[in-house]
Amino acid sequence: MSVSPKGKSIQTAYQEYRAGNFRVNRRYQRKLVWTLEEKRRLIDSILHGYPIPLILLATRQNPDGSRTYEIIDGMQRLNAVFSFIENRFSLEEKFFDVAQLARAQQASQDAGFQVETDPNHLLSPQQCADFIDYNFAVTEFPAVNETAVHEVFRRINAYGRQLSDQEKRQAGNVSPFPQLIRDIAAELRGDVSTESLDLAQMPSISIEVEGEQPDYGVSADETFWCKQGILRKQQLRDSEDEQMLADIAVSILDGTPFPFSGERLNEVYDPDTDASREIQQKLSVYGVDALKNSLISTFSILREVVEAFDDRPNTFRRTVNPEAGGNPVKTPFYAVFMAFYELCVMEQKSPSSASEIMNSLTNVHRRLETSRGQTTSEKRRRNIDTCKGLIQARFLEKKPPAILSGAGLGIRFENALRRSKIETNAFECKQGLLRLDNERAQDTEILDKLNATICGIANLGPESEGAVFLGVADKAEHAKRIQDLDGVKPLRVGERFVVGIDREANNLDTSIDDYKMRIVRSVSNSGLSEPLRTSVLSAIDCVDYRGLSVVCIWIPSQKSLSSLDDQVFAREGSETKQVSGVTRIQAIMELFHDHTSVR
Repeated sequence: MSVSPKGKSIQTAYQEYRAGNFRVNRRYQRKLVWTLEEKRRLIDSILHGYPIPLILLATRQNPDGSRTYEIIDGMQRLNAVFSFIENRFSLEEKFFDVAQLARAQQASQDAGFQVETDPNHLLSPQQCADFIDYNFAVTEFPAVNETAVHEVFRRINAYGRQLSDQEKRQAGNVSPFPQLIRDIAAELRGDVSTESLDLAQMPSISIEVEGEQPDYGVSADETFWCKQGILRKQQLRDSEDEQMLADIAVSILDGTPFPFSGERLNEVYDPDTDASREIQQKLSVYGVDALKNSLISTFSILREVVEAFDDRPNTFRRTVNPEAGGNPVKTPFYAVFMAFYELCVMEQKSPSSASEIMNSLTNVHRRLETSRGQTTSEKRRRNIDTCKGLIQARFLEKKPPAILSGAGLGIRFENALRRSKIETNAFECKQGLLRLDNERAQDTEILDKLNATICGIANLGPESEGAVFLGVADKAEHAKRIQDLDGVKPLRVGERFVVGIDREANNLDTSIDDYKMRIVRSVSNSGLSEPLRTSVLSAIDCVDYRGLSVVCIWIPSQKSLSSLDDQVFAREGSETKQVSGVTRIQAIMELFHDHTSVR
């Protein structure tokens, strides 16, 4: 592998950034985690002309001859520099003067970020010139071998002093078990995204910890981990949620509680150990998707029970350990979660009364055996049995069980709504079937439009999947109109507003099931090509989201071009358009051809 060390000015790097050429691979890159203070220290170093650590990039050649750069080392530094240019923060109350950099000035108009114009709060023209002329030390190497790229990342990051224990375990590790834990953790935090992201999109899926970076898309305080006092915000920043999920996953795969210690978990992550090989084998038997669905659904059911009992912050911690104060409650959470898993997944039972379950867990910490650092399987088994014994009478046999019904879909639905802000072409939100005028007449074209949208999303490519949601408004004014018309208080999720379809079912004098069947019949009777039509029909759900019903039309990835009545549709941003012309249709077909050729 050849490397090419060179200097790259901040001005040149910013041009590449705004062209979308800096890419982040989330298979092994962590989130944006630097605090404002850390960012300011870096900016101060640059303004003083001090050297900073090098940037390591893997270069990829595009078909049109241009290049993109996959960031191997330096994501936090690049984000800090570009954020400073775009006035996301100041240094000693001085902002970068955007007027001194034409590309940034244009970006402020295109991207709509706020610009400081008061001369008293701006760096001088000379300071700005020195800043953008500063040369990063950059090393580039060709990304022709994925294995080599992963290994370089692992070697650089595995020994980083600033990485937590769990981040070191995950660094550059792309085997199935670490990848599963990453995926589940992102689902539960709410920062799910595509595998490869433009660096400019990273703030929208990063976690705001200190309350200082409002452009970050996920607030630590709003994650279940921190909102319910299971982890502190700093622990979430250090990826202890992933450590807890790995602990739980190993316990499930082993069929017995994992005798947790840092050293034992290190062995599970080290591909050269017997412990790692055994877990990978057990994961293959259980199934990656099956374990992911079981964990996320159990988490969703537990969250619904806690929030149905009391939706205020710290309800879980206040219930299981009223004496905890600000301390995390990791031991009770593990025991309660495993009890829920055994009842909901293994025994296929459903919670019957949130209040009775939570009341039964009051002060349960006094009955649990605790350990510092290392514990035993036997102690943890007794803790699980204690929690299970307290709540199992409040779990009943229902058909279908909660794990197979809407109760387990809430987290997936929330994440899809958050992703829809970035992946506008893969998701569509519709407030319903009825117009928002006073007559509330049905939109006669909407069902046909939905089928065209399904076709367009399916044609995004063989690795793309998406969804259409009915009962979600994508504009604040629509949500306000619905509140005025129907008296429904919208629930905000990211940039979307859940308004439900219950109000429309009432207006149509029909049931939720019959409302859903209108959608099913429309898809079934449509001219959607196979196998798209059948795969979509098997993936239409109705989610009860905090008392509001939403119809979710999940669109699985397809292996070939899809059509509707022999017409091809494609997505352009948030719009669906019919594709005409042989050249354009062939371009979509090539997306699928290239995929099958590689395989």
